[in-house]
Amino acid sequence: MQERQRKKLMILYATQTGNALDAAERLAHQADRRACPVTLLSIHQYDPSMLSLEEAVIFVVSTTGQGDTPDSMKVFWKFLLQRNLSNSWLKGVLYAVFGLGDSGYPKYSFVAKKLDKRLMDLGGTAIVERGLGDDQHSSGYEGSLDPWMSSLWRMLNTIKPEFFPNGLDVVIQDTVLIDQPKVQITYHNIENVESHISTASDLTCLNIQIGSARSVHPGKSSSDGSRPDCFLKMVKNHPLTRLNHGRDVRHFEFEFVSHAIEYDVGDVLEILRGQDLAAVDSFIRCCNLDPDSFISVNPRELDDCSAHGSKVPVKLKTFVELTMDVASASP
Repeated sequence: MQERQRKKLMILYATQTGNALDAAERLAHQADRRACPVTLLSIHQYDPSMLSLEEAVIFVVSTTGQGDTPDSMKVFWKFLLQRNLSNSWLKGVLYAVFGLGDSGYPKYSFVAKKLDKRLMDLGGTAIVERGLGDDQHSSGYEGSLDPWMSSLWRMLNTIKPEFFPNGLDVVIQDTVLIDQPKVQITYHNIENVESHISTASDLTCLNIQIGSARSVHPGKSSSDGSRPDCFLKMVKNHPLTRLNHGRDVRHFEFEFVSHAIEYDVGDVLEILRGQDLAAVDSFIRCCNLDPDSFISVNPRELDDCSAHGSKVPVKLKTFVELTMDVASASP
């Protein structure tokens, strides 16, 4: 398995609001179109001790608050700061860093800058100079991402042409890629599933996994990890833009239902809305699916599905209701 992953381009992202995920998915899509084998993971899903075994890694990281590291990256960053890591630990490892931030803040893209320096200090070799996407740019972070990607593919092809077996200029059409699923869905025998999730610990694990699947990054949980750290009630929801404006911007206010938690200016609150159960039922019927069947969903390209996928089977209707956006599905 390690040998197989080393031959792939690894893309790791650390996001707080989802923008870094969007940028990382664009990179992965562009790699796919060039027939470059790629693995895309949130940085919290990746074992940092494996970094020295990679051939090429692209980091897409955001900066939150006053130059703070995204929650999903804190464990990874703590590992990189260990004193026992030598200045040759990443010798032979190619890397590239793209950061997302806002130049209106003093510590603009601070996380990307310090990650780039640390990787270099550990002996890594930069493929291209780090890229910085600025929210203040007229085109947003994409104004820097597109030219940075062009330089990245060109330099990576020069250094590691084996990543592009068909050459850099041979681009696969999107219509071909759309037929290649990114996940593998496994259906389980209901008798085995019932015995598998019969214990309280299994049900707790299932709840955590469903919560994680809904989030763009790991949420802050209670000490036992089985429930959210606190609960909020929405008390105000006012639209700030006109109906025909194109973007729906709103002013939300919340009050604590449970005990209060500490927060600072720049912290992010992730809001996940529920779905219309009638729409969920209609979606399942249209797809001719069994709502009571049990499934597990895993990235197709991974040999060890248990490493980054769902370890406990989930009822299909529950999965659709809590992790999919059926209202946005194409007619």
